[in-house]
Amino acid sequence: MAPLSTLALPLPLHGPPSGYGWSDGALSALSTTTAFYAGLEQRDQFLGECRCVICGYYGSGSLEHCHIIMESESDTWNDLKDRRWIPGQAKAAPRHEPRNGMLMCKTHHAQFDSYAFFIRFFPDIRKFVFINYSGHRYLQQFHGKAIALDIKDKYAPFPSLFIIHEMRIRGFHPFQPVVPTVPDDICWQDWNLDHV
Repeated sequence: MAPLSTLALPLPLHGPPSGYGWSDGALSALSTTTAFYAGLEQRDQFLGECRCVICGYYGSGSLEHCHIIMESESDTWNDLKDRRWIPGQAKAAPRHEPRNGMLMCKTHHAQFDSYAFFIRFFPDIRKFVFINYSGHRYLQQFHGKAIALDIKDKYAPFPSLFIIHEMRIRGFHPFQPVVPTVPDDICWQDWNLDHV
């Protein structure tokens, strides 16, 4: 096990840390909730089924559209644009930008929104990794494993948004280790490996 690298504080004012930027290729002009849903449902499929990017659960009515920056946080969204943490051409509202979301089962969506875990992008291996920062036993099976998001997808989440979410989670769990451990070799979530 290796320590999770720390992000230097304060965070950079004019753009995310190196490796956490974005590619300019996937920005479209359409800014609607329908575009958000369609982008996630197109991207978060595995073997032809929309699935929770964490646990792989699927089924009609069992998945939810999860926002990294909450729908109601327009001021935060605009501040991130002004600071160049996300592109200025990103959708006008966080609820419309598919690169601000993921499909999750109801359980993982609720845990994500209640700050039980965070997702860290590892630029060197180009994977999004689940970090069980709350220490909940039932989340430990996912800890230190890559989730089903591909940074090469045109609608891949902006890695910088996960840094903002991580900082919030660290604030909710002030007595957790600053540097949790992760495996030396990051593998995929078990459900993802079962279908390879």
